[in-house]
Amino acid sequence: MLASRRSFLKRAGLTAALSSWVVPPKEGHAAAPGIGGTQGAVPRHILHLVADGTSSGTLTVADYFSRLVRGTGLRWLELYQRADTVQALVNMRSLNSVVTDSAAASSSWGSGSRVKNGSLNILPDGRELRPLYRLLAEAGWKRGLVTTTEITHATPAGFAANARREDAETIAVQYLDRRVEVLLGGGSKFFLAGKRQDKRDLLADYRGAGYFLAQKQAELADAPPDRPWLGIFAESHLPFTIDHQADAKLRERVPTLAEMTRRALRKLAREDRFVLQVEGGRVDHAAHANDIAAAVHDLLAFDEAIEVCLEFRQREPDTLLVITTDHGTANAGLNSSGGSGDGAKPPAFHNLRHARASFSEISRRLGNNHTPGHLQKVIREATGYKVPDAKAAFLASFLEKKGWALYDAMNSATLQLGQLLGNYYGVGWTSGEHTADYVPLIALGPGAERFRGFLQNTELFHHYLALAGIDFRNPEVPLMVESGPTAAEVEVLPALV
Repeated sequence: MLASRRSFLKRAGLTAALSSWVVPPKEGHAAAPGIGGTQGAVPRHILHLVADGTSSGTLTVADYFSRLVRGTGLRWLELYQRADTVQALVNMRSLNSVVTDSAAASSSWGSGSRVKNGSLNILPDGRELRPLYRLLAEAGWKRGLVTTTEITHATPAGFAANARREDAETIAVQYLDRRVEVLLGGGSKFFLAGKRQDKRDLLADYRGAGYFLAQKQAELADAPPDRPWLGIFAESHLPFTIDHQADAKLRERVPTLAEMTRRALRKLAREDRFVLQVEGGRVDHAAHANDIAAAVHDLLAFDEAIEVCLEFRQREPDTLLVITTDHGTANAGLNSSGGSGDGAKPPAFHNLRHARASFSEISRRLGNNHTPGHLQKVIREATGYKVPDAKAAFLASFLEKKGWALYDAMNSATLQLGQLLGNYYGVGWTSGEHTADYVPLIALGPGAERFRGFLQNTELFHHYLALAGIDFRNPEVPLMVESGPTAAEVEVLPALV
């Protein structure tokens, strides 16, 4: 179950309390009049939350799904009803394309300059930009990165590193050299001597530098607050939430995004000033695969991390909370096929409740057996959908690399599985690729008034520096002739084979 009845009632009570509760300013940090009593105030804490790859359609489907299974909508969208929040749309284009990747998107926040897709805070001529986390560290701020992806992945790295996005081993070293105080996510293979190309035992180096290492949830729970943390809970990315919920061993070993966020905040709250980036990164991976069930479960997990941050803001009102995404991916949409039309039966969308596994897990269960009968059995066990014989034969042809889609961007077995299940869930997709959507952003707390209207992605960096009292500007270059990313500039996800 996504949440127990008790936790749901607790959430409902918190929602009511938040909507009517006004937090008095902390002693020594008086709030000025204005939006939410914070006009002109300066935050001591900045929380930057990113649901990677969340198109507006995916967000909408997740909100309806939340109402279906939790009895209430997303906390993210409930914030739009509060008078003390500020909303914006953000143009996230990269230096060389209106369709950004996560590296260029995060670098725009992390440096105030647009870079090419695939780059992390490096201009095309090789000049390295000074990342936000280095600048804030020099001004005395502590820093944290929390993600459900590999900790070296593009979005967290964009705030702290200078590299190519694929240079994860280099990024892992830079985190150590730059002493990022909290690192929680996946990606142990980039720290282990037996996995790294240079055979360097980076875990030993982190220990030698005073870091506490956690590789299980219980170890994170016991992490000492007076040392920096490196928590890595999977060899690669953390499991999709839908798979995490279904596996007791995973639940015991791997913390949720909300749990990692809560732990990070407890540690960082001891500091006078800190910045924390929290990423729900696997929403993007699910959308790339056209896996709506995995996407909405990970968005609900992200929403629970938002709630943790809102609880923190109750205790620490001099906290700026910014919630956004870096780009759209595949643009899921709940179509008219999601309803029966005559009201005689529940809409197809309700079938999402029956999903029990991600496409990655379905692929594992399929193995090398691509016969239509085996496909039907595995898909029905994972989703509840009884696949018609003709459709099973069609999907089998793609698994055998004999299928052919009229739209080239849909020419894969994984995306065809998403199209197949669209008949069952009532959710369709445009492709398996990133999209050029202007993304939503909502801000709450001191300094929120800066994040209003139609923004360019690079403005966030300058707002964060201004709020921290730092006068600095990285070099910028003119936008390049439009081009798409090369294969080396984007993450390649495993295919359904």
